[in-house]
Amino acid sequence: MDALDLLEQQHLEVSDLMARIAAEPSPGLRTSMVAQLSRMIDAHVRIEETYLYPVCAERMAGDRKPLHDAYEQHGLARFAADNLLRTRVTDVRFEARLRLLRDVFAHHADEEEGVIFPKAKRGLTDEQLDVIGSDLERAYEVLLRVGVPAGVPLVRSQRGWPRRGTHTLRALRPMSRRRGEGPPRPRVLSR
Repeated sequence: MDALDLLEQQHLEVSDLMARIAAEPSPGLRTSMVAQLSRMIDAHVRIEETYLYPVCAERMAGDRKPLHDAYEQHGLARFAADNLLRTRVTDVRFEARLRLLRDVFAHHADEEEGVIFPKAKRGLTDEQLDVIGSDLERAYEVLLRVGVPAGVPLVRSQRGWPRRGTHTLRALRPMSRRRGEGPPRPRVLSR
């Protein structure tokens, strides 16, 4: 599937879930739906930042302002989603926080679909978009099912867009272990 079509579909799914949360009368169902929403938003922004944005940055050498704005919008969406997740659905602030998340995410989707996606469409071939799309799809499904923690980076190829057959996610050792430093060792006190 084309990467941009897939991401637009995810934008619609997230917006639809937020509308269903707002209309849901059962606090228990609302709580589980908010947890699902938080996972969906986290997975969505992580795959965009890992697979699409680096490729767009290579193609937008002159004007990277839309990408910088998109990264900031991702930060706001994550913050709003985490804040909503920590709010009880019976809390008086829940509705306001859900509206805020809807507004932030709608702005994110509008900016991407109006500015970044057209530039990506012009700068990438259909084959490249299909390769990126298949990796986006696999990574998104893994993130939703497994729930890879935010500290574990997604893996992408060095060329800027994923190769066919590469593993989308790989559980990596912490940064300190990759550098050969290892975890701090406990100090043994002599008596």
